[in-house]
Amino acid sequence: MSEEAATRAMESGRIGMEEVYRSSLAIPSPRYALEVSLLDRTGLFGHAPDWGEPFQPSISQRAEALRRLAGPDPAVLRRLIRDARADPNFFQHAWCVADPEGCLGATALLAPQAGNTLQALVTHGTTDAAIPALGRLLARALDGAHGQGRAMAQALLEPARGRELRVLHAAGMRRLATLGYYERALPRRGRVAASWPDGASITACDVHSDQGRTTLSEVLQSTYEATLDCPALAGLRTPQETLEGHLATHAVDPDLWTMVWLEGRPAAVSMCALLPGTDAAELVYLGVVRPARGRGIGPALLQHTIGRLEHRGVRSLHLACDEANAPALHLYHNAGFHRTMRRIAFMHALR
Repeated sequence: MSEEAATRAMESGRIGMEEVYRSSLAIPSPRYALEVSLLDRTGLFGHAPDWGEPFQPSISQRAEALRRLAGPDPAVLRRLIRDARADPNFFQHAWCVADPEGCLGATALLAPQAGNTLQALVTHGTTDAAIPALGRLLARALDGAHGQGRAMAQALLEPARGRELRVLHAAGMRRLATLGYYERALPRRGRVAASWPDGASITACDVHSDQGRTTLSEVLQSTYEATLDCPALAGLRTPQETLEGHLATHAVDPDLWTMVWLEGRPAAVSMCALLPGTDAAELVYLGVVRPARGRGIGPALLQHTIGRLEHRGVRSLHLACDEANAPALHLYHNAGFHRTMRRIAFMHALR
């Protein structure tokens, strides 16, 4: 509708002022909340910063900022909205830039995660020319998060998403590892007993007492000494933060969180979680302390976990592993796991 036609229609009483705004903006009958967001980002309710100058979105701009992150995927947008509603600090490290027309052009967001970490998210660029600007925007968000109490920011992308990987590089994030995701079917054909070395015993992980949590966090730290599984993560978080991340992300099942003791000392731990709404489970973590490695504890603990899952009627087990961790890959291949996909992990220390 032209401006002249819209004016005549308004004067004749056929449409109101809001419809005139919709017509002039070429917005096909959106809901009122979206109208306000679009009006705000065009500068009618405030000055939009110049292109390339990062700014933190106002409350009225947050919905549009999330849309710029989600792109055309409504499922991603729903997840972002859900997470934003659940955390009052969700937008603490959100930064945007305006495009040449004054509209909100791109968003970088460090979303809070369990374990005192942040997830780095940035608008998907449609051309290579956008990579430097998006990298600077994400770098601004990372700079603002330094010294704010978080341990690190991280991101996980498919290898084929080359343009987004280059944005992370441009922002100064470090490539941490290539992660392989593995799966093993668990047919109900009888469990194989684990073969433990002499002097080994097992208990359920105690996460309900202070002493139990202290022991478990110390074992998690010890299993990371001289690790080949994302070794750059060692020391970035405190043992307590590492444990809190696991507790916040995965439901504790005493039958599936196992501590191995060797000659009276903690020697290994495995954490397994059932995947809600499925007949599958995830091996969240399996680690052996350095002095106990090479004694068959890892294979025995994995077989013990598989046996517990088969007893529970679980049909498949999933896990992720650093592709540079040859001993772990050998263990999983021998146990019948096969790779289903890969992801590239990036990190940025914030302390």
